[in-house]
Amino acid sequence: MKRMLVILLLAGVLFMIPAQSATTANNSIVSGAVYMTPIFWNQNPYPAAPNSYVNLAFKLENWGTDKADNVFFELVPTYPFSLDPGANTTIQLGTMNGLQTNNFAALLKYKVKVDQNAVEGDNKIEVRYGFGDGTSFATKTFNVTVSNPQTDFDVVMQGTTSGSTTLAIANIGSNTAYSIIVTIPNQPNFMAQGVSSSIVGNLNAGDYTLASFQIASTSTLNQSAGRAAFNRSASTPGSLLVQISYTDTLGIRRTVQKEVNVGSLAGIVSSQFSTTGPSSTQLTGGLTYIAIGVIGIIAVVLFFKLRGRRKK
Repeated sequence: MKRMLVILLLAGVLFMIPAQSATTANNSIVSGAVYMTPIFWNQNPYPAAPNSYVNLAFKLENWGTDKADNVFFELVPTYPFSLDPGANTTIQLGTMNGLQTNNFAALLKYKVKVDQNAVEGDNKIEVRYGFGDGTSFATKTFNVTVSNPQTDFDVVMQGTTSGSTTLAIANIGSNTAYSIIVTIPNQPNFMAQGVSSSIVGNLNAGDYTLASFQIASTSTLNQSAGRAAFNRSASTPGSLLVQISYTDTLGIRRTVQKEVNVGSLAGIVSSQFSTTGPSSTQLTGGLTYIAIGVIGIIAVVLFFKLRGRRKK
């Protein structure tokens, strides 16, 4: 009797060993059936950015010992996700063998568009999968992480000293901006004299920095008597365009443009353009001296003529 009990205990231990070795972290082998399990493999980039594309990869495993024919996998995109027109939502996989798992699982890839108004955080996306005639299927939802990597800026004019205009650039967004370059681009009413760009480095959310430029106000070029002159109006209000280039948290280089209300342009350096001839003031002064000289000569001549007549 004792001998029989020992034999039964050993048989039980030998039966349990293969059962334990067949167990993985999330799945177990299912004998005599098809047992499919989808896995969300990865997303690239992580997190996904609004108004951009994200690549999604899934795996489909068969933990059953039986093979499955006519296997299909379908992505069911709902807001804020969508596929480009003409893109296939369903992938036909054909036959999956029993215990086709891990590195032997089917890998499925989709390129998905993220709406520009996508909410920050985890957004659900659904998949369907099945086999056979396709009338029966299972569904599962996964989370796709969305975060806006961009930031925003506010630019104000701090003042003008000795012809140098100082701008304050504040990061008013929620993300850090890297490798910032501030530029005064070509524009109708203003120009940067000398250096038009300034590298200001990184700027954390909520921080600000300063950048200074030699900014000149300009107006329409007038042609007069073969000489070029700018008709400057230092009190005319206007908006200065400032271009900010930066690298976002995903490593994407971006550029934004801001308008700075400079109000009265008094104090901003006026554009200086040399002319080849004398100014109108110089011409007027020279003519005046010439006229006085001519009148003086005439007066001297008349004086001597009158004096000569009296002697006679």
